Amino acid sequence: MQKARNLDDPIQEPTDSLSGINAGGAVYLGYWSKEEVLQFLKELLEIERIGARAFAEIGRAADLNTADLVFDSELAQGAICVLLKKEIAAREGSCALRPKNITAIPGVKCNLQRVTSFAISNQAGLADMIEEAVLNIFDSKLNAKLMYLLLLHRKQVEQLETFLA
Repeated sequence: MQKARNLDDPIQEPTDSLSGINAGGAVYLGYWSKEEVLQFLKELLEIERIGARAFAEIGRAADLNTADLVFDSELAQGAICVLLKKEIAAREGSCALRPKNITAIPGVKCNLQRVTSFAISNQAGLADMIEEAVLNIFDSKLNAKLMYLLLLHRKQVEQLETFLA
């Protein structure tokens, strides 16, 4: 049987209380640090830019009806890039970002199937990258934005796959 606590005994607080988690505590629990989140956002931005160019290539290689459908996705990719630049600037305290050329996309002379396959691969890769990152980021507002991007990329993959069918 357990002994009843005397009301005069001091109450000891636990040293690792989960109720007081702060940014430092988030790192302790396995979440990414601010620097790791910033690096992820920069990498994501570069790959999103490639995705925007891939949609532009599809528009150039496709017939007018398909090009019109893809134009909305190209605009969405541009909006994503703007959103990511703002997130990076807010976290970095600056707005000077210069794009790096990290991957070439198929040229204009490629056929529609090849360019579309590249775009599907890019969008699926972005979705996977975001899905993995959400588990490692403690910031709920950023996670909400990333979940929206994840759903958008999954939708774009489905749309692109209909072009190939």
